[in-house]
Amino acid sequence: MKNTIIIVVIGVAVLGSIGYFLFGKNKDADIPTSQSSEAEEIVVSPQEARTSVSIDSATLTKGGYVVVRGGDGKRIGQVIEISSYLPPGTHTNITIELGEFYPYNQEDQLVAMIYRDDGDQSFSELDVPVDTSAIFAKTGAPVPLSIFAEQIAPSDGMGMVTVRYTDAGFQPAKLTIPVGTMVEFINQSGSEMWVASNIHPSHEILPTFDQFKGVAKNKGYMYTFDKKGSWPYHDHINPALEGVIEVK
Repeated sequence: MKNTIIIVVIGVAVLGSIGYFLFGKNKDADIPTSQSSEAEEIVVSPQEARTSVSIDSATLTKGGYVVVRGGDGKRIGQVIEISSYLPPGTHTNITIELGEFYPYNQEDQLVAMIYRDDGDQSFSELDVPVDTSAIFAKTGAPVPLSIFAEQIAPSDGMGMVTVRYTDAGFQPAKLTIPVGTMVEFINQSGSEMWVASNIHPSHEILPTFDQFKGVAKNKGYMYTFDKKGSWPYHDHINPALEGVIEVK
């Protein structure tokens, strides 16, 4: 009889533990919130976007930026402008000014999309683009993912030109190239190189032409010049060393 009672008690305890695991534990478990299942999303009303792009709303699951990139409707081009840092959540009525140097073209198909910040709250090449958030500014329609597989080629068929950065400065210091040409800047100096558009230190003449960080000797930086104009630049670390790219 005594053994029977012990077996019954053990059985009740086991069943109670199983019940807690199946029902009680789930009650206190970490259940994903609706925010964790959300995806980044941008809502854009159709617009001409001559001097700015207006974003109705942008939802970010992590901190990041709304970025405007160029394009021709078939391929995605370079970054044109970015918003200020945006914390997680939904933001409304965002206006991104394209700047006085944006060469408006009626055929442009600008794209607004979200980039996830890498944690430093400063836009750089380490921030991750969210392709599924991309919207055409002209139509307000989503950008097909297939377009991202056909991004504008670095040289756009025009080849690549090299500029050497030495202790004496950029060589050649002045370079004339056709529009769509990629220029590779190679550091052959004894210090770090940080190529950036004038004016120092804001880099505002061509904001996307910015290396965002210094690189050591034998490292490089590549940029595709897809806008006609005269683009002076400098070494952000040693701003007295300058150059200019003429894009015809």
